Amino acid sequence: MLINVHVDCINLAAFLAHKRCTVSAYRVAIDQTIRVINSRATSFRNLVVAVVLVSLSSMIWALVTWTLTPLVGFLLLLPLCGLFFFLDSRLLNTWQSQLFAGWARGELDFQGFRAAVEAIPTLPKDTLQGMLGTLPSAGDLITEQRLSPSTRDAIATVVTAIHACYSDALALKVVGYTIVGGSLIVAVVLRTRQPLLGIAIITLFPLVQKRLRRWRLTRSRERTLAAPQQPDFDYKKFVELVACLPWEPISASEREAFLDSWSVRQGSTPVSS
Repeated sequence: MLINVHVDCINLAAFLAHKRCTVSAYRVAIDQTIRVINSRATSFRNLVVAVVLVSLSSMIWALVTWTLTPLVGFLLLLPLCGLFFFLDSRLLNTWQSQLFAGWARGELDFQGFRAAVEAIPTLPKDTLQGMLGTLPSAGDLITEQRLSPSTRDAIATVVTAIHACYSDALALKVVGYTIVGGSLIVAVVLRTRQPLLGIAIITLFPLVQKRLRRWRLTRSRERTLAAPQQPDFDYKKFVELVACLPWEPISASEREAFLDSWSVRQGSTPVSS
């Protein structure tokens, strides 16, 4: 009898410890989400201030000098806005990585996390829904809780790679905007067309972006080489959760080839067949 009571106490203590760990993981995830939303709002306000300052400075300078040359300062708005979107995507990537770390370990489920964070009335709904839309959804909590650790880890790795490709595309756009804006400004100020030749560099960007995408996807496969070979790996659920997410700027053919490579590794029927 004493032995049974002792065992029951140990089981109860382990259960309560697990619940405290789970509650703590949800609390940490919610706090991280609130901080990211506040940081994004601050960055947007700073962008608005920067846009107003650049615009007013260009117009005032043009009025003072009574020339149109200072108006080329408006070209700075392109790289300025592009930089904002790039930094914003990096902020979201960090937030996703933090959530995926706990999700892959089974410390939290996104269905429960969604319900908890959506219940906070002070958070901006559109911003929150946009962030939650980047996370995979199993449809219901019970289905998500059945996902094995290997399946969760593979999904987390792939989704992280997808959003890294999106950040790479934004980074190239920022560089492109900077090159175009800088070349035009120099050309106008110096009254020569030679600086415009620098714009030709951006013709190489599609090739660079394609190589970056290939490297990201290949690296994600290499990081999870053992996942499809695990007996608990659910390839069907893996494809279902990953395929429903936005894959831009990855093309449909690249997506199918990537998912088919997983099916080959696991011995399943290819997605595109």
